[in-house]
Amino acid sequence: MHISSTIIAFAATIGLATAAGAATLPNGGYMVTSDPNGTTIYESLTDSSLAPLVIDESTSLKRSEPTLLERSAKFARSILAKRRIDCWGYQLDAAGVDQAAIYLANACGNGRAVTTEPDRTVRIVGLHNGMMVYYCVNAGGKTGNCDRGDVSYGLGRMDSQCGRYEASWFGWPGSFEILGKAREGDNVCAGNMNGVPF
Repeated sequence: MHISSTIIAFAATIGLATAAGAATLPNGGYMVTSDPNGTTIYESLTDSSLAPLVIDESTSLKRSEPTLLERSAKFARSILAKRRIDCWGYQLDAAGVDQAAIYLANACGNGRAVTTEPDRTVRIVGLHNGMMVYYCVNAGGKTGNCDRGDVSYGLGRMDSQCGRYEASWFGWPGSFEILGKAREGDNVCAGNMNGVPF
């Protein structure tokens, strides 16, 4: 009995130490900048009192298990244009995705420009309970613009080809812009478009 109590106490201590050393992100909307050296900076768009959170190889994000764009109207989209949709084959938490989508839509608002530098990726994300809905410009040195309508449109396009809560992404034709949904921490917006838009 004494040995099992000791083992339980030891395991609890290890768990607390691990949790204390891990960074956590509150639910909300974020502007996320990633450098090639692996450093990622999360700046809250929901709560201005939160200091930017810097994640590097010495810091890990504590993730919960998944339970979890205005290109403005001046950029018309052709109804018949080719679109790119990829379904990733795993399901996401419905409530987490729905709330993350609201955070992203609010962060994009009536139009928010996103500009990437040649050596950095920038994205806007909504996070809720381990789920992520995101908008990014998937190439360096490019600019995009997201709004509420883009968030709704992109999610609708993904839902029409993938399951409603299946991890997936949507790309606009002739653009480097991507809108997607995934687990928090999944590798998204990693570039690799070789300078060619959809």
